[in-house]
Amino acid sequence: MSVIKSGVRRLLRPAGWEFRQYDPDLTLDTYLWMLFDHYRINCVLDVGARHGDYGVLLRNNGYRGHIVSFEPVSENFEILQARAAGDPTWTAHQVALGSCTGTAEINVGRGTNFSSFLRPSAYGLDTTPDITTERIETVQVQRLDELFEEVMRHIAQPRVYLKMDTQGFDLEVLRGAERCLPRIAALQSELSLQPLYEEMTTNWLSALDEFRRAGYEVSALFAGYRDQRLRLSEMDCVMVRSGHAA
Repeated sequence: MSVIKSGVRRLLRPAGWEFRQYDPDLTLDTYLWMLFDHYRINCVLDVGARHGDYGVLLRNNGYRGHIVSFEPVSENFEILQARAAGDPTWTAHQVALGSCTGTAEINVGRGTNFSSFLRPSAYGLDTTPDITTERIETVQVQRLDELFEEVMRHIAQPRVYLKMDTQGFDLEVLRGAERCLPRIAALQSELSLQPLYEEMTTNWLSALDEFRRAGYEVSALFAGYRDQRLRLSEMDCVMVRSGHAA
């Protein structure tokens, strides 16, 4: 049997496919499938939704609960809104989340998945051409703990997972969620090993310390973006709330 498996793998890998026994630690989506079942997650707060790719990943992964997406950039939001329109349990809000309510200028990158309130760093510009700022857009910013009751009002007994992908702004989102964190069972943050942006608040060591102080413990880590020299720049970190009942 092992000979057959190894032969199939040699055939599939050049085509970009893999054949192996199911392992929840292998990829983020397989891990989320297990985590959502364990914590009975029925609502995902998708912060930094861009075009809704994360929502599509969740649907393809078998998740049928509520998705509440937040995306401030106008061009991105139009695509996100159209994508969510045919899904009765997926809502989209054109707003950024942060630690203070108001307006702010966001740097919209050549690749809009790199849009950030922070300026690209020298490392980011050197390794990631799409991070180059093409325009600046003024957007609305709100604290999550001011919006939480409103976006949850139609969900019975919400079991919440908070996903953050805000290009160096995740800790600002966390700080703006202080009052509702006890109701968030688990969360996901994009941690930085190499600074794609100036004055990033998500250096992975300092970020982990702040998440721990907020009441979360690391559950899983997954490699994210690698530069052309195969240096790992970002990783996705899944955390669970200390003492939160499964």
